[in-house]
Amino acid sequence: MKKKFLTICLCMLSLAVVGCSSKSTPVDKTETKKTSINLGVPKAPPALPILQMIETGAMGDNVELNLDYWNSPEQLIAMTQDNKHDMFALPLTVGAKLHNKGIDIKLTNVNTWGVVYFVTTDKNIKEWSDLKGKTIYVPLKSSPADIFAQYFLEKNGVKVGKDVEIKYSTPSEITQLLKAGKIEHGVSLEPQVTNALAGNKNARIAFSYDTEWKKLMGEDKNFPNAGIGATTTFIKENEDVMKKFEKEYEKALNYLIENPEVAGELGQKHFGLNKEIVIKSMPRLGLMYKNGKDSKESLDDFYKLLFEFNPSTIGGNVPNEEFYYSTK
Repeated sequence: MKKKFLTICLCMLSLAVVGCSSKSTPVDKTETKKTSINLGVPKAPPALPILQMIETGAMGDNVELNLDYWNSPEQLIAMTQDNKHDMFALPLTVGAKLHNKGIDIKLTNVNTWGVVYFVTTDKNIKEWSDLKGKTIYVPLKSSPADIFAQYFLEKNGVKVGKDVEIKYSTPSEITQLLKAGKIEHGVSLEPQVTNALAGNKNARIAFSYDTEWKKLMGEDKNFPNAGIGATTTFIKENEDVMKKFEKEYEKALNYLIENPEVAGELGQKHFGLNKEIVIKSMPRLGLMYKNGKDSKESLDDFYKLLFEFNPSTIGGNVPNEEFYYSTK
């Protein structure tokens, strides 16, 4: 009887303990919202800070950065309309075209200035007018590299399609052709320019787009090339996340400028680029962060010039105030 009574008491005590335990440690059914940012980017300098952010977990545990790579403006444009991507690294000309077509996109920052160079193996090329009768290889049709090649040529009396032929290829293909001596003239972007110069002792930079731009706009002006865009929908639904992204992107960009060896490691690991080439190219990469809204004055000059040259290069209009995003 005593044994049975003791057993009952122990069982009651156990139930009491379990009951107290369940009350003292309630199950928290609320979970912190996690955000995925799907980005469309090229294997180019604007993506390096994003890679650094991923490597360091800069956005924290509740924000995931997912990258898809585009290799042509057509692929990029498709990404901006597939309802699967939130942000994009893009040429500024393409950004303007998308905005003017009514695509749901804002420019969040400009991060790449200069970076485009005309490389030749012909020692006789001193001026743009010396290219009459030549064939020039250019990457990324409709990008600043392409449009300003045409602009600089025509400003110097060289008619594209009549005096000079333009052929399109990718930056990496142009580099390989220059290195192999199979072409004489090519427009390319860093770090591919440094790669071409390292592979062909006769190759040299004939023209810097940044220098040519300064001739037009003044010595204190930099040639704008690429930036980051985001859909208006994503911005509205993730205001705090967007502000943090811009802050961390700027920090990562500045860190890579100060630590080129890290940029080299990222380029080699993710893009298959030669680490030493990336490190050597850093002074010419043109990386500099400026918020979208703060870039408007520089881009107004850029877009107005393009509009005067050919309105279709930016989609028919100079982008209005609505195109620019500010974290302030």
